[in-house]
Amino acid sequence: MELLKIILVLATIVGVVDAETIRIKDNTGQKITLQLACINVPKATAQAIPATQRLKKLLPPLSSVVIRRTEKLGSDRIAGEVFVNNRSVNLLMLESGNAVVDQESLQNCSESKTQYLIAEANAKNHRWGLWQQSNNAMNQPKIFSARGKLIYEEIPPVMSVRAYLGEEFFLISNTPNQSRLVLRPSVQVSRDQLRSLQNQEVEITAEYIAGTRPSPNQVACPLDADGQCMAQGAGYQVLSIKLAK
Repeated sequence: MELLKIILVLATIVGVVDAETIRIKDNTGQKITLQLACINVPKATAQAIPATQRLKKLLPPLSSVVIRRTEKLGSDRIAGEVFVNNRSVNLLMLESGNAVVDQESLQNCSESKTQYLIAEANAKNHRWGLWQQSNNAMNQPKIFSARGKLIYEEIPPVMSVRAYLGEEFFLISNTPNQSRLVLRPSVQVSRDQLRSLQNQEVEITAEYIAGTRPSPNQVACPLDADGQCMAQGAGYQVLSIKLAK
């Protein structure tokens, strides 16, 4: 029970700042800015305003919510999942196409990860909300910068999930929750370059790659929660890397 008290926060909505940020008042009376965890609404899109309006309808002022805090971002700012009547508002935003999955922080929502990805895929398939734009920003590669310690772990020679996934390079990010990102070599940054910087503090620019799924009929593979082969090659393809100063 003590663990639940740490993770869950009872709160009241003060107001909506934008499509992914709200102000809440917790049960001690403290006002906090909350960023909806694991989702993103690109600001430079025509759907940003409708997405904000959608969030305002879901979270009118004074409505009661339950917050599952995923990350502390500052003294009065957190990230988390918001629940109304046992339904995740983060998930509702994805289902309606008013948000996309934020791959950089998705590991913070591990219990909801599969639901989030399915909701996004369904909204994209139906071209709802943000997906109405044929040339919208979600279809463009998302390049970001990160800093942390580069870790190399040799892939085991025996058959295992990790051997199947081919994951050997990781970045332990310099964030409060120390995210562990899977790194992949690229044309710009080779495997040998990554290995030469193991156990070093580095700065990278990278692009998220979703990976591909082989057919279960063609190859023996570990299955995900949906009964499909797990994606191979998923991770952050390193476009540039240097020692952190």
